[in-house]
Amino acid sequence: MSSLLRGVKLRLRLPAGKKRPPEDSVALRLWVLAAVLVGEVAVLSTGHFGLPTAVLVPLLTVVAFVVSFYRRREKNYLIKALLAVGALAALAVFFRELLTSIYDTRVPLARLFLWVQVIHAFDLPARKDLSYSLVSGLVLLAVGAVLSTSLLYGGFVLIFLLCALGALSHLKLSEARERSGGGLQSSRGLARGLVLPGFLAVVAVGFLLFFLLPQRQSMNLTMLPTSAFQEIAAGFSGEVRNPDYDLPSGDPFDGPPRAITQDSYHGFNPYMDLRSRGRLSDEVVMKVRSEETTPYRGVVFDEYNGKGWETSAGEEDLDTLTSDGPRYDTLAAPNVEPAEGPSREVSQVFHVERDASSVIFGAYHPETVFFPASGMKVDPYGSLRAPYEVPAGSTYSVVSSVPNTNPEQLRTAGTDYPDTLPEEYIDLPEEGLSRTRELAGELTEGASNPYDAVSRINEHLKEGYAYDLSIAVQQREMDAVEYFLFEERRGYCEQFSSALAVMARSLGIPARIATGYNPGEYNPFTGFHEVRAQDAHAWVEVYFPGYGWSAFDPTPGFDSTPWQYQETGNLRGSAAFLFLAERTGEALTPALGPAGSLVRGSPGSSPPAYWPPGAFWRAAAGSSCT
Repeated sequence: MSSLLRGVKLRLRLPAGKKRPPEDSVALRLWVLAAVLVGEVAVLSTGHFGLPTAVLVPLLTVVAFVVSFYRRREKNYLIKALLAVGALAALAVFFRELLTSIYDTRVPLARLFLWVQVIHAFDLPARKDLSYSLVSGLVLLAVGAVLSTSLLYGGFVLIFLLCALGALSHLKLSEARERSGGGLQSSRGLARGLVLPGFLAVVAVGFLLFFLLPQRQSMNLTMLPTSAFQEIAAGFSGEVRNPDYDLPSGDPFDGPPRAITQDSYHGFNPYMDLRSRGRLSDEVVMKVRSEETTPYRGVVFDEYNGKGWETSAGEEDLDTLTSDGPRYDTLAAPNVEPAEGPSREVSQVFHVERDASSVIFGAYHPETVFFPASGMKVDPYGSLRAPYEVPAGSTYSVVSSVPNTNPEQLRTAGTDYPDTLPEEYIDLPEEGLSRTRELAGELTEGASNPYDAVSRINEHLKEGYAYDLSIAVQQREMDAVEYFLFEERRGYCEQFSSALAVMARSLGIPARIATGYNPGEYNPFTGFHEVRAQDAHAWVEVYFPGYGWSAFDPTPGFDSTPWQYQETGNLRGSAAFLFLAERTGEALTPALGPAGSLVRGSPGSSPPAYWPPGAFWRAAAGSSCT
């Protein structure tokens, strides 16, 4: 009995947990609510969630903040029980989504964070609970940054920063009121006198640090996302389908050449007509996060007919890959040419911004693909085909084994070409190329190996011919390469690449044409390469025994060996300044354009000095192919 009494006395001496006083500041709650709503909208605006979620989450958050304010002094046992049930339901939904999104858990996690925030908002009696909500808003902002691909997301960051500074200021004011026993009541002028100046100071310092601190442009990708998985019926064709071009029923080269549409490259078709003319727009077609700035390969052509290129692989030559998830391994395709020689792994994530062809882009040689469909095709050249025209909003990832050879290795490769190499890689029309063959022989006289021979031709084209996007339609009925080399002497990337491939073939060196996109403009604020329609490009792939296919680019102004590894500089500051300067120039161009035209019209003026800033910076950054 005495021991029991002593235990009771001991328990009576233990200090009881101090109950947190309810937070009465309406201003504090409004600032926190604003910060939370900004975080939620930042996530919801990424386009990964349906309309019900986009409406319910912000609406229920506002309702929850109102309920928690009016019931801040109550026990709320029933509400807490219901919230516990809601939390378990959100967790169950998360695990269910996780089973179908095992390779990309970003969206299920984001949905879970959204609903946990809503549930938590119904029980915010004290200042500490509001602090937790502010942290949750910051977490949501970070989640939105992971899902977003747009520079406009920076607006959410700035608005959240303003709201967070307002909330933190009122948190300190609330603490001061509590310490003073309620003596400090007024918060008048706090926003204008503290929050706004603090916001401007933080933004200024933040931008300065962003410009000055060393950061790598290349990305170490640890997650390879895809968009929502789709079940596709079997039996789909692997033919390249492009929504901007209607394929002719017969021979596409029988009639006159077709004009190039401004929104889509004509090389993303089953054929490429070298007689076609046109310019591509500067519309962003996709955004890419890549470990290296390598070209994004799409279509390969191996048959030259004097007017253009076609691919010899028919539907029967394509391998069909099926999967009950988004992952595919091209090593399972028996007809695909194997990777040869040393290589390095490069991962890339593609976010499609505009409805596109059925081509799945990626660095060569693709080995692992994460694509949101139950089937896809792969041709013998390692090019990938979706079972549908890829719509805007799609996301897919490609892991490639990129050739990692050096010039010395390729010089020693020799000419012992395997018997399995198709003859299409050296075939040429029997007539119409006499001067081209003669020029190839003259340029490579004395070359002891195919690599040096191809390099000589490559440099001759870069130095001796003009890159011109305004060339007229071919004026004479003759071979397109012969016309480019000896009549026009200027042209697009298609003409330059075709000339190199044809001259290499005339020497017995296997060569083919590949089309795709250049890496695009790197955005230092988002970490994405912004690929525009005019970044479409064509280059040459040359075969070397034991090392496989290596890329050469004879177009002036472009990297001669686009697959060769290049160390990316650490300092992002200059890139950020140039990016801002170009964007500012583009914004000012409409206003300065008329003035520039008037100045250019005056006698003795020098046009380059009066270019609109946007054009100047784009010219400084380099021109596009088409």
